Amino acid sequence: MNFETSKEPVSVTSENGDALVPGTEARAAADKEAKATGKPVTIRHAVTDKVLATVKPPKAKVLKKAAAKKNTKPAKKATTAPAKKAAATKRDSDKPSGMTAELVKLALRASGVTPAQLNEHSKWKGAPWKWFFSNPKKTGVADRFGYKLKVERDGRAVTYFLTAK
Repeated sequence: MNFETSKEPVSVTSENGDALVPGTEARAAADKEAKATGKPVTIRHAVTDKVLATVKPPKAKVLKKAAAKKNTKPAKKATTAPAKKAAATKRDSDKPSGMTAELVKLALRASGVTPAQLNEHSKWKGAPWKWFFSNPKKTGVADRFGYKLKVERDGRAVTYFLTAK
């Protein structure tokens, strides 16, 4: 049965209950109910109760596009929570903190620090230590906090030294 071209009644079923409507008006009624409740709405045959169609509510992006077409701006979300989070993470951005500060202290010693010592103090197993201190992306500890990295190799032994610039 093609209910959209038939005048026979069909049942539009949602969480709010059932309604009998002519088949030609069923899709529009189901769309309206789905938008109002935010839940899927089922169109069923009035006698056999066979599912003829299911109408899902529009997604948020679709609603924003529809609002943009009507030249109305969608409601803005409150921005107070992200601002507080950004302020909390800013702190002293010119000094390392936490585990990073401890590892920098080790590397600032006159004897420097070896990867084994870094593994022991940090519990970060297999960390790429040279990348941690300095890398081409300028996200290393030395790059971010104004230190100069010196790497000494003696055979297979590696020692990292940090000095203030």
